[in-house]
Amino acid sequence: MKPADLLGQLGAMLMAGQVRIVDCTATLGPDTPILRLPKDFARNTPKVEIHKISEYDADGPFFAWNWMVLGEHSGTHFDAPHHWISGKDFEDGYTDTLDVQRLVAPVNVIDCSREAAEDPDFLLTAEHVKAWEAEHGEINPGEWVVMRTDWDKRSHDEELFLNEDPDTHEYGSHSTVPTTECID
Repeated sequence: MKPADLLGQLGAMLMAGQVRIVDCTATLGPDTPILRLPKDFARNTPKVEIHKISEYDADGPFFAWNWMVLGEHSGTHFDAPHHWISGKDFEDGYTDTLDVQRLVAPVNVIDCSREAAEDPDFLLTAEHVKAWEAEHGEINPGEWVVMRTDWDKRSHDEELFLNEDPDTHEYGSHSTVPTTECID
């Protein structure tokens, strides 16, 4: 099947309600929680600032627009391989050099929202994934795995979202994540 045919099929399935695209982004603004790193580890990202240029007024009567101050890792984003020291030498390690074909794939959602609500330090293990596969089918090479935690429901409260140890803020925030064995 030709790519154009697949795209047409996808469009038809979207229109028929057979496929759903889910927006996983969060609203970006001055109250967006920003990850705080330990002081000895790195400098921190500033809070998001939004400055109005115009909003259908004398500064621009036909449009609304703003200028912003934010760190590249503020809000919903993905990390390019180059962001981490383990990816610093990747030839295509930047967002503008990544093959966009790699950014679209079938997805498997492992719902850990109950576990994350009960334990904000919950770790998804390889055993959890195997149990999920036993119920839903094998995760194939090239498919994505999304760990649903409902962590976004904490975004109204920066302290709750960051989940820092109250007596040891210098160690930074932590959240529900997969273990390294799970990723392997």
